[in-house]
Formats: sequence, structure tokens, C-alpha cells
Amino acid sequence: MNDRLMTMQLPLRKGKQGTLISAYAPTMTNSKDVKNTFYEELDALLSSVHRTDNLILLGDFNARVGCDATAWEGVIGKNGVGKCNSNSLLLLKTCAAHDLLITNMVFRLPTRNRTSWMHPRSKHWHLIDYFIIRRRDRQDVKVTKAMCGADCWMDHRLIVSKMKLRIMPKRRPQGYKALKRINVSKLKNSCIAENLAEDLENELADLRIEDDAEKDWEQFCNTVHTAASKGLGPSTHRRQDWFDENDAEIQALLTEKHRLHRAYQNDPSSAAKKTAFINARRAVQNRPRKMRDL
Repeated sequence: MNDRLMTMQLPLRKGKQGTLISAYAPTMTNSKDVKNTFYEELDALLSSVHRTDNLILLGDFNARVGCDATAWEGVIGKNGVGKCNSNSLLLLKTCAAHDLLITNMVFRLPTRNRTSWMHPRSKHWHLIDYFIIRRRDRQDVKVTKAMCGADCWMDHRLIVSKMKLRIMPKRRPQGYKALKRINVSKLKNSCIAENLAEDLENELADLRIEDDAEKDWEQFCNTVHTAASKGLGPSTHRRQDWFDENDAEIQALLTEKHRLHRAYQNDPSSAAKKTAFINARRAVQNRPRKMRDL
């Protein structure tokens, strides 16, 4: 839609539609006009979504909505955190106008799973990233929480929400049969590659070109695939993942990193715990690169 709003639609079962809206709201330092313009555009976008659609609004709203569930009943739950800021009123009014529920505060979780952003100066954790749905779809959300152990460094914690959605499976065209994979690794043998090239040249020499481009393309693909299947054979198995045999070692590094991260969060003033966590995080990030080099 613009630099701050993006939409995506998912086909659901029984003819229903799912609409996802990703938002990045203005920060506290933006002018009042910029904030009002953003929420006017968001309000118009929400109004354009059909009432029967499943609606999911998610993103960084740079707003702390606090924990006053009685004042905003039906919009936030009883498990909020912190106090409100000036941006919160715009978000709460928009949610109330469209019967939306902020699911982050519905579930009773530890504080570390209810906060998503650390203030760079005060080092306090706040909740400014939200997963918002229609109030009527409350029973479809199983949990919404912040992920404390994401294996990357950023000033926001990732928000995960588990929701019950029945997405329509992608259907293949009727009468279409998927072609089997070819063992292309045999092409490393120069003799096999030369034989295949000769066979293809003979097969394509007898190919009859008609006026229908789709039929000509289908005939060409089938001819090439048939010749390649005879010369190379089907693919037997996929290449083994490079990390399979090192899974135990990597898991041990991740466990130690998570333990040191929790210790540093419980005592953020400790320089030793911070250094230990940074070293463990660097070891986790560098380990896959070293194994790939091997």
C-alpha cells in the first residue's frame, strides 16, 4: 500500500478469505500530522476488508498500550505490561472502532514473553509489537508470545502467534502428472553427458512443430524428460543436510547460549554475564560457517 502498510490475502476453506496487514507505525519522534495520516490510512484499509474475512493486523506500532483492561475492555486483556505512551491512544481507538483484539495481553505468561523491545537508554523492556485480530476470532488463537531465544541479534524480540486457520490447499490441474526428478549428478561423467547430448539431438530432430505454442512446449518438455530419464535415470535420494551429523554439537551450543542469555537478562548490570553471553552467541553464529568451509 505504501512504505508503512502492506497487505496479503490467503484463500481459506469454504470460500472464505484471510487478510493479513503488516504495519510499521510512526515513532514517538514523528510529528502529529504523520501519526494521524498513518492511522487514517490504516482505518481506511481496515474498513475495506470484508466483514466475513479473517483479519490479522500485525507489526511494530511503537505504542505502549499499558495494562488498563477495564478502560479498554474487549481491546486488551488483563495481562498487559507497563504504562501507556502518547501513541497508544491512536492504536486503541482504531482497535475499538473495528472490534479488534490485541492478543498479546490475553495469555498469562512470564514478563519476558510479554515484552518485545528494550529501550536503548533505560534498558527496560516494553511491548510495542502486536498481533491483532477480530474480537469474534478470539477462540482461534492458541497463544501469542515473544520469542526470547531467536538466534539473531536485534533490538526487537520476535513475536509468534499460533492460530487455527484452514488454508485452502493448492490444487494441481486435472490430468496433470508430476514429472519424476532426474539424477543430474551423472552428467559429471563426460561419456554419459555426450551420449545424452546425442540422444537429445536425435529425438529433437523428429519433433514436429505445430501452430499451438502450449502444445509445442509440452511436447518439447516431454521429449527432453524422456530422453534424460533413459540416459540418467531417476534421482535416488536427496543430498544429506550438512548439519545433520553435527546436530548434537550445535544443540549443545544453543542450549548454553540460551542459559547465558537468561542469566544476563536476570542480572543486566553484570559485565561478566554480558561478555559470556556475547561470546556464546558469537560461537553459535560462527559454527555453521566453519562447518561449511570444511
